[in-house]
Amino acid sequence: MAAQKYSSGIRWILYILSLTGLIGLIAGIYLMTRDDAESKQVGKNCLIAMVIGIVLWCLCVILMTCTGGGLGALIPSSALLLPII
Repeated sequence: MAAQKYSSGIRWILYILSLTGLIGLIAGIYLMTRDDAESKQVGKNCLIAMVIGIVLWCLCVILMTCTGGGLGALIPSSALLLPII
């Protein structure tokens, strides 16, 4: 069995950073262009993590928009906090 090129810790760091989008795209394309199968697999997983991160971000934006701003809608406006004179 050949030695792993990437440790599990490095893989997880790459996958977590890939959730941000741009880092996942750069790492995924870079690793997919390498010759060994392990780099190609890690690159593919980075691209998958990037897509998952973008989908999750879009879902959060949609939910925030549909609920009127999320927790911000629960906080009373500053006009209600003014004392009545």
